[in-house]
Order: sequence, then C-alpha cells, then structure tokens
Amino acid sequence: REANISALTTEVTKLQNLRSLRCSRRSGSGYFSIIDNPKECLMITMCLPMVFLTSINFSDRVKLIPEICMSCSTRWSDTKGVRVPRGIDNLKELQILEVVDINRTSRKAIEELGELIQLRKLSVTTKGATNKKYQIFCAAIEKLSSLQSLRVDAEGFSDTGTLEWLNSIACPPPFLKRLKLNGSLADTPNWFGNLKQLVKMCLSRCGLKDCKTMEILGALPNLMVLRLYRNAYADEKMTFRRGTFPNLRCLDIYLLKQLREIRFEEGTSPTMESIEIYGCRLESGIIGIKHLPRLKIISLEYDGKVAKLDVLQEEVNTHPNHTELQMAEDRSHHDLGGI
Repeated sequence: REANISALTTEVTKLQNLRSLRCSRRSGSGYFSIIDNPKECLMITMCLPMVFLTSINFSDRVKLIPEICMSCSTRWSDTKGVRVPRGIDNLKELQILEVVDINRTSRKAIEELGELIQLRKLSVTTKGATNKKYQIFCAAIEKLSSLQSLRVDAEGFSDTGTLEWLNSIACPPPFLKRLKLNGSLADTPNWFGNLKQLVKMCLSRCGLKDCKTMEILGALPNLMVLRLYRNAYADEKMTFRRGTFPNLRCLDIYLLKQLREIRFEEGTSPTMESIEIYGCRLESGIIGIKHLPRLKIISLEYDGKVAKLDVLQEEVNTHPNHTELQMAEDRSHHDLGGI
C-alpha cells in the first residue's frame, strides 16, 4: 500500500494460491508532483538532464527517481489505483484485491476480474475510464457471487469523476455486506434495493437529491451503519419515515451543505443508537429523536450549526434511554436561535 508502483507485473499471475493482494499507488507528493507542486514539477522536468548533477543532494535524488518513473509510467494519473495485468483470472484463490485502476487496466483484464469466483473484497478507482470499460466492469461485478465488500472510487487527487454508469448494473452480488462509493450518482441506482444482506454503506459526493434515496435505503433489512459524506445527499430535508431502517444503529452525516432539516417520524429506526453530525447547517433543526427508543448519543461535531438547540436539548433530557448530547464546541456556536 502507498507504494511507488503504478502497475502489477504479469509475474503476479503465477501466484495461483495467493489469497490477498493489496496494492495502492502513493499519492502525489514531493518534487515531482504536477498536482501538489506544479511549478517545481515543471522546473525539474525542463531541467531533468541537470537534476542529477547539481540540483538536489543524494538523499533527495533517491526519492526523486521512483517518483519520476511512477509519474511517467502513469502519465500523471491522479488516482491511487494500479494497473492489473492480463491473466489475473489465474488467481482462482484470490479473496482480497485492491486497488485496481480501471482506467489504466486493459478491457481483457477487467473482464477477467469476473472470473475471480472466490473474491470477497474488491476496491477500484474508475476516474477517466471509457464507457466501454465501465460496461465491462459492471458485467464483471455481476459475476462475483462471493463478493462481500465493494469500494468504487471516482475521485482523483485533484477532482472527482462520475459513477452514474453504475446504474447499468442489473443484478449486484447477492451477499454484498459493505458498499463504499465516492463519485457523482445523481439518481439512486435501482439495484440498491436488492442489497438485502448489506450491513454498512458509505456514500460520498454522490449528489443524491430525491426522496427515493431514503425510501430505497430505508427498506434494506440488515443495514446497520449509514455514512453520508461530502454532499452524498443534496436535498434540503432528510426524513426517516415510519417503518423504515429497521436495523440501523449508526448514522454519520458529514458536510452535507444542502441539508437544512433531519426529521425522525414515529416508528422509524427502532434500533438507532448513535447519530454524529459534522459540518451541516441545519436551519430547521433535528426533529423527533424522541421517536428513537434506543438512542444513546447524538454528537454535534466541529463546524456545524443547528437551529432550535433548546428544543433538541429538552428532547434529550426527557428521553427514556438517558440519551447524551455531545457538542465539540460551546452552545452558541451550534445554536441558530429562533430560525
């Protein structure tokens, strides 16, 4: 992990008893980063023949050489994934594979991922890939009947790509328990509703806007942890309706800048134990925690503001489960008064 490599050698396909293969490319840093240090990168590139003679000392040179090799071999790709070679389907015993760069991996190798029938955990980066590669990858995912954990990341070091192509999945892995997506979705994929074994979901930068999201997620019978980060949900109201989220225990909401109200109806989320909210401006407040019989703690973290805090505090004080309200800063930072 976090290594100066950009691709797996074809020799790895001979390790037919391999169970776990974890590899990721180190993020851009140091002298030769077109993202972190564009001026320095440009200067070194232009003066490359002289760099090894005069510009830097020996210890820095040792660090620079693999950075140059890695950057050139990836064409300054800004994802953490690595290229996987053809023949990856020879690893029939493989159970864990991360992180595959779909953009830089060949169509054939992406197709071969679907032959890893023992695979339980898969992590990929997808930014910059072609529509054809997206289609091949979706088809491969549908064949991974043993998959329990899937992470799909469309974010590079500089910006975030789209995951809207995931809508083309018709039949997701039946035993998927953990799903993490980072990238624009716009609409909630219909196949989310088929994730009957899903226990943990983390969504980031998805931009989901309609009530369909809460309806589909609320119907998942085994969902215990829901984390919505960085505008994963872009609507102003988030309503937990009666009869939904039957097993949800942990709710984390971070930096949902459009969100103004969180409401819990009577009969929702009967097993909810903890709520953590960070960086949200809830101008209509948090309403209905009295309807969460097992709630133990609600945490309002740094850089967030919540209206009607006195009403929330009263609901906490009278909650039969002795719920605790935690605030990272003083009350005045969070309270929006009479808004």
